[in-house]
Amino acid sequence: MHILVVSGTFHPEPGGPPTYLRNLLPALQQRGHQITVVTYTDLADSFCDSQTYGYPVWRITRQQPIPKRLLQFIRWVLQHGKTADVMFISDYGLPAAVANLRLGIPSVIKNVSDFTWEFATRRQLIPAGLTIDEFQTAQLPLRVRFLRRLQAWYTNAATLVLAPSHYSASLPIGWGIPKEKTRVVYNAIDRAHFENLPSVAALRTALGFADVPQIVAVARLTPWKHFDLIIAAFQQLQAQLPAAQLTIIGDGPSRPDLDALLAETAIQNVTLTGALPHQDVARYLKAADLYVQFSTYEGLPHTVIEAMIAQTPCVVSNIGGNPEVVAHEQTGLLVPALDADALAQALLRMLTDTKLAADCVANANQQLEKFAWDTLVDRTEAVLLEAAQR
Repeated sequence: MHILVVSGTFHPEPGGPPTYLRNLLPALQQRGHQITVVTYTDLADSFCDSQTYGYPVWRITRQQPIPKRLLQFIRWVLQHGKTADVMFISDYGLPAAVANLRLGIPSVIKNVSDFTWEFATRRQLIPAGLTIDEFQTAQLPLRVRFLRRLQAWYTNAATLVLAPSHYSASLPIGWGIPKEKTRVVYNAIDRAHFENLPSVAALRTALGFADVPQIVAVARLTPWKHFDLIIAAFQQLQAQLPAAQLTIIGDGPSRPDLDALLAETAIQNVTLTGALPHQDVARYLKAADLYVQFSTYEGLPHTVIEAMIAQTPCVVSNIGGNPEVVAHEQTGLLVPALDADALAQALLRMLTDTKLAADCVANANQQLEKFAWDTLVDRTEAVLLEAAQR
């Protein structure tokens, strides 16, 4: 089967979709499938990279006006889609759907979020703090409603819609996409990053972790990740555990606001590391006493699963795909979103109740098979084959 992969971002660019494709495509290739990728690049010129990956990656420069690069993207999808059996679209559906009006080949679009909500949030087209769930039923400005209709059109144009969680699948269903077109395949985590790590004691020494409670949080620093509330809850926690330390790993548009918050409150024992390589993140996760995540949107929380693999207990917000990974008081603690007081209490409970923490780690380890890499490859291949045969 010849698979044309269409994506707005691709390795070595950061983020979940590039990492997902970087790992998935060689696995599909090993099963005998032919791969071609059309994507973007920040470099000055468009080009084809046919050596790095073992399959051609056609990169279109972003350093040209948006209409021009969209037209070039559509032309290249048309050109390379002529011999494809199926198109696999990674969250970049508009140019693929336009090109496919002519190609008419089966397609699978992977939808992990709500592009319209993310765009409207970044451009401040909607009230600040409007969550993705609130957005689904909110009264929206005309421009945003147009984007929503456009998003629904190109999503519905695909043969099948692939989602990494039942929650993520519910979003396009809410836009009018037929439920029977959706397929759920949980994202998987590569355990290789954790297999050969040193002991917890050695890692804590290497990372400079003192023998005090260590809390780690990892994510891109965006408003909906609510690191401000994690810091507020941590400040409450310090009244009970004054020596506790919080390490925040990641970078993003909220970094200046977080720096200003830390300076204003003069809170102690909080470290912002910036973005780190994946292997270093694994080291922090294994060395920590507790992992915390408190966003108001998660399709499927990869880093929570990684923390479980690292055998670190988790406290997360009770939203999105989180309850599909964390069962309250069984594999972790779920906390009402935006409630910093409840988060502080949950952090204290997990750090002081050693039996609860140990039970959550043990129970979490028993459910990790559904997030296994071979399972993801098997089920994703099955969805692509199903679409190709229609």
